[in-house]
Amino acid sequence: MLAILPLSRDEIAQRIFRAGVVGAGGAGFPTHIKARSRAEIVIANGCECEPLVQSDRFVLNEMPGDVLEGLNLMMISCGASRGIVAVRDGVDVGGIEKALGEYSGIELMRVPNTYPAGDEHILVYECTGRIVPQGGIPIDVGVVVSNVNTLVNVRRSMLGEPVITRVITVCGDIENPCITEVPIGTSVGDVLRLTGNSVDLSRKAILVGGVMMGEICWDISRPIDKRTGAVVVLPKGNRVVEAKSLSLEKMIRRAASICCQCTFCTEMCPRHLMGHAIQPHRIMRAMSWMTHQKMDLAGSLLCCGCGLCGAYVCPMGLSPDRISFTVRSTLLEMGVKPEPSQAKVSGLRASRLVPHGKVLMRTGTLEFDRHLRFVSIPLPERVSIPLHQHSGLPAKPLVSEGVEVKKGQLVGIAEEGKISANVHASIDGIVEHVNGSIVIRKS
Repeated sequence: MLAILPLSRDEIAQRIFRAGVVGAGGAGFPTHIKARSRAEIVIANGCECEPLVQSDRFVLNEMPGDVLEGLNLMMISCGASRGIVAVRDGVDVGGIEKALGEYSGIELMRVPNTYPAGDEHILVYECTGRIVPQGGIPIDVGVVVSNVNTLVNVRRSMLGEPVITRVITVCGDIENPCITEVPIGTSVGDVLRLTGNSVDLSRKAILVGGVMMGEICWDISRPIDKRTGAVVVLPKGNRVVEAKSLSLEKMIRRAASICCQCTFCTEMCPRHLMGHAIQPHRIMRAMSWMTHQKMDLAGSLLCCGCGLCGAYVCPMGLSPDRISFTVRSTLLEMGVKPEPSQAKVSGLRASRLVPHGKVLMRTGTLEFDRHLRFVSIPLPERVSIPLHQHSGLPAKPLVSEGVEVKKGQLVGIAEEGKISANVHASIDGIVEHVNGSIVIRKS
């Protein structure tokens, strides 16, 4: 256990804030805000439901003490009496199972090996039986959820170590799939090159984040940030790649032409099955017929962006997920918020859960699912560190061009009292450029 304990709740949250810890599961919500909440239960999310990705299980097996110490710190900070490490059934996490004995009040819990097991609303229900209200968040039912990578960073923050690296999975249709840890700001192109992978972009596509929820990377200079869990390479003929390559205009035109309103996307929607008033088929109808009925489009605010309806469910090969999530983003930018209300889990939910293996098969990625080893790689020559790699406002730059910086130095500061996060230099070097990102050339 960490020798510097005990710490006060306020000191824990302050150290997390100073280190720039944010949610590593995708959204990037600043963790110091969660640490200041009051909760009964803290869940360490190690479910990692994205096909092929193995970063979380690596952390659970190779850094179990850091995960458990981070979870224990969050429990202290939130005043929680119970901690849960949640993993999918059948995934080997022997490392953390062995380490659990040193911690009281923390248990390992297996959840169904289905997609999307890592969605925090679903995870809260599977682990506690509590139902997060539609339009709500886990703290509404006394629960805080943090990704296991986030908890490693929480533990490190107590030692004054800022978030400057990220464990990622590099996988798919490549020669050397692996798990590695890279400095924040390393380009996708450098990640592939330094792990010994060459990619012919005329025949293959790169997905950043994952098969289901990731985005196609059109520019290999795109940097890895605190939220990036994977770089996945797939053949351009893969059905997921083809769907993600379509523009919004083409997606809507296709929906208008061939959407048969079968309602399968709604009936299989994980959030709909949790009792939330999201009906993707009605969003498709409203967009494709250009009716834009408020009652239809408002449901998009409840979309979690899991991608199941597009990549797995739709018999016509359409993209209800991308259309719904695009509408959701537009409404949120306009200041429209979902109306909170109590939810009731559907009695059909248990029979409509989608096994993880079926997602692998439907997305054409089963052949790339293999055990991955960890590979250490050299530092890149240059990093481009985004000032906005988290929810809320971007950090404000503290450095200018030509300045020498050291690894771990604060280079972007979050405004106190605002939703934001600090940003630090991930390598020693010279600042080459400051404009939305801080570009550092290795010394």
